[in-house]
Amino acid sequence: MIEGKGLGNKKINRVNISLTNKYHTKLNKLATSCRLKPTSLACLLVERCLDDPALIEELQNEFGVHLAYRIIPVKHFNSKDVSYILNGERDSF
Repeated sequence: MIEGKGLGNKKINRVNISLTNKYHTKLNKLATSCRLKPTSLACLLVERCLDDPALIEELQNEFGVHLAYRIIPVKHFNSKDVSYILNGERDSF
């Protein structure tokens, strides 16, 4: 299937996470205060985190093992969209 082709921005990829009771309660409380469903809020949080270059850098510094797999977030001009390139691919720019 061609990504984004004729889907009307429909979400088709599912990611299941397991939360501790503590974080599940926090998610539910925040979702209620924002008038969102917990799954919608979790999706929003994941999307914002994946588009945040500072958080990406912090996570890679904390958990990254190999320099070859390190990604560089590239924010497109006049857009919120962020793409990732592998550290070794930056020579192609």
